Amino acid sequence: MQEFYQLRALGSSMNLGPSIPTTLREWKHWMQWKVGAVFVVPEETIAAVFVVPEETIAAVFLMIMLPHYQQTRVNCSALFSGDKVEIEKDIALASLIAKDEEMAERMQGYPKSTKSTKYFADKSFGSEVEKWSREFQRLTNQWYINATKDCQAFKRTRGYIMSPLTREEGEFPIAFSIVAFKDVEMVERLLRIVYRPQNRYCIHVDSKADAEFYSALKAVAACFPGNVRMSSRRVDVRWGTFTVLEPELICMQDLWDMDNNFNLNAGTSQNSVRNEQQNKKKWKYFINLTGQEFPLKTNFELVQILKTFKGANHEEGTRKRADSGRWPSTPPHGIIPTKGGVHTLLNRATVDFILHNEKAADFIDWLRSTGIPDETLFASINYNPQLNIPGTYNGNKMENIEPLTRYKMWYGHNCYSGQTVRGVCILSTGDLHRLGEAPHLFANKFYLHQDRVVIGCLEEKLFNDTRDEYLGTKIFNTTFYAQQEFVKHQVPGDPFRL
Repeated sequence: MQEFYQLRALGSSMNLGPSIPTTLREWKHWMQWKVGAVFVVPEETIAAVFVVPEETIAAVFLMIMLPHYQQTRVNCSALFSGDKVEIEKDIALASLIAKDEEMAERMQGYPKSTKSTKYFADKSFGSEVEKWSREFQRLTNQWYINATKDCQAFKRTRGYIMSPLTREEGEFPIAFSIVAFKDVEMVERLLRIVYRPQNRYCIHVDSKADAEFYSALKAVAACFPGNVRMSSRRVDVRWGTFTVLEPELICMQDLWDMDNNFNLNAGTSQNSVRNEQQNKKKWKYFINLTGQEFPLKTNFELVQILKTFKGANHEEGTRKRADSGRWPSTPPHGIIPTKGGVHTLLNRATVDFILHNEKAADFIDWLRSTGIPDETLFASINYNPQLNIPGTYNGNKMENIEPLTRYKMWYGHNCYSGQTVRGVCILSTGDLHRLGEAPHLFANKFYLHQDRVVIGCLEEKLFNDTRDEYLGTKIFNTTFYAQQEFVKHQVPGDPFRL
């Protein structure tokens, strides 16, 4: 991958008027510069001398790292367009890379690859491809522990974007939980791609996870003391039980506390973090992720979509298709139980209700004796409008609402890898053409040790889309999202007032 840097010229502090320009368009207008005022250059020419117009005597150059990632051995554009020849070649490459992984002993019980490398057996460049896999070296727990000893170097070399990039993004912070159990590189790459300094992040690591894995993620989080935290408590997560929901509730509280300067990381100056937090706006939406997911939209696009939602939550829900056997008794306060998904997108008012309302507390206690409670809480809160939570759904077409928070391919739906876990397809290089066209915000699920190419291409697209949106050469259309049923029918009120 080749890294590119963008130089944005900032003008004199004299006569700026009531507000300081933040977007590229505003700077161009204020200084009457042409397009050439913004330079996107390779790293090796970063020290090149640029001519500064005379009228900006006090101009300074602010370097904002906007990496341009390009897979050196893979044509990602062809994969996103569905090129069958490129797909076949790169699936074989992904398989070769997987065979080189050093985690064979940890792959017991994982779905095994059904693809072969026969493609290369018939090609003269087969031996050359063997060399390519060396460019996709796995980053280990110990690598991260060592690399994060110098946080500035770590953030720089890993390509973290340390600027809000646009005023719109800076004024619309998002809170993320990341629930993880394994594969530090996959989790860190997820954090890197969604990271912005105005957002908040809580990482929960299963209490039975490898100790070195936890140490590695803790070291990564320590490089971002202002807005990335390890969860205040860890849980032994067991599928189908309340322990699946518990990490989300813990991180919700931790993220809420981050806005109120609680639970500061050890070793961090309380005054410095408190001053930093006072300058930040409180987050507006909560999105929960797992360590085996990846975004399909840039942060700018997420903000555009969420603003289009106008405060509405997004959560799938059904009562017709729900297994009532999960609920052995009647829930309190007249709440009608509703089956949904563990993947959710909730506004700040809804999170406040879940954390601090007595009705929510009673309902959560009731959930402890039910089956798969993580699929009941968020949907039930969102589809009981009598609770009067701003942004929850108050229409009559709940069963028709399409879940957009996650792209998931279920068993029997042309899963390219042929591998599933609990009926969910393990997404791979062959699925990129569908992922690139999907309106969903994130995709689930990926196994990095089985296919590094698919994640690399998603990174390439997201970083390059970020750059193009910042430069104004890519426009994102939100019409589809504005027309959603849950946006048009929501309980009125201000969901961000708290």
